[in-house]
Amino acid sequence: MGLRTDLATRLIRSTFQQRYLVARMTQLPVAGKAIEFALFEKDAMIYLPRDDVVKRKVIQLEKEVGATNMVLPSQVIDHFLKRSRYIFIMNACMCRDSNHCHNYPHELGCIFLGKGVTKIPEKMGRRATPEEAIEHMRKARESGLVHLIGRNKIDSVWLNTGPKEDLLSICNCCQCCCLWKMLPEMNDTISTGVSRIPGLQVKVMEDRCTGCGACIKEEICFTRALSISNGKAHVDDLRCRGCGRCAEFCPNGAVELTLTDPEYFEKTVQKIDPLVDILAE
Repeated sequence: MGLRTDLATRLIRSTFQQRYLVARMTQLPVAGKAIEFALFEKDAMIYLPRDDVVKRKVIQLEKEVGATNMVLPSQVIDHFLKRSRYIFIMNACMCRDSNHCHNYPHELGCIFLGKGVTKIPEKMGRRATPEEAIEHMRKARESGLVHLIGRNKIDSVWLNTGPKEDLLSICNCCQCCCLWKMLPEMNDTISTGVSRIPGLQVKVMEDRCTGCGACIKEEICFTRALSISNGKAHVDDLRCRGCGRCAEFCPNGAVELTLTDPEYFEKTVQKIDPLVDILAE
């Protein structure tokens, strides 16, 4: 098992820059079906923007709906960590290692939940308590990383953890190295497997937007959801995954993320919960 994972790890690192070619191949009828089945079958991943990007708008929503228990996006992660019987923290981020990232820490790797964790080689990381994992996630957010949570079949394949239903992935993503920079090149079936949290609205405030173009850079919006028209930025809701990078990097504070649904937490948990049995023996 360990040898197979070692070989898969070396293969991913050596071919990481060719991932866009693989993404484009998913557009081909036969090759696309084969790639989808092998690596992305029934994926369901959700981006969670950092708390500091949406916190002000959450407070505003609390006032509007009279909710006193409105939770922040990071608490979705905490919810699953506190419930899981199996937690594994990776020693390093495969994507940042493979892409030789100079912008974000390599040691803040993914966290995996579910019984598939028991098959991950010990040298790749360590089993952890919920408290240790929550602290790991806090450090990731403070370093500027964005969480992505859900079932990602490619993780169960390269880690050789068994059925995809046995492994829940929690990634700490940077905009420069994220595997899902492939999304604009992939077929619709695969790309729609990555989504934003329910009730998240991404809006450009035109009175603040100067059309500077900072938000449309590929290293900021890797899904190419933003464009400049008539001197103002515009968001394509079909492409946007709500990672919040545009709001984070806009020099004029012209992009706002608003949680419009006071039940977004419950709905997000309901989408993720059936994917993997994190309590299985």
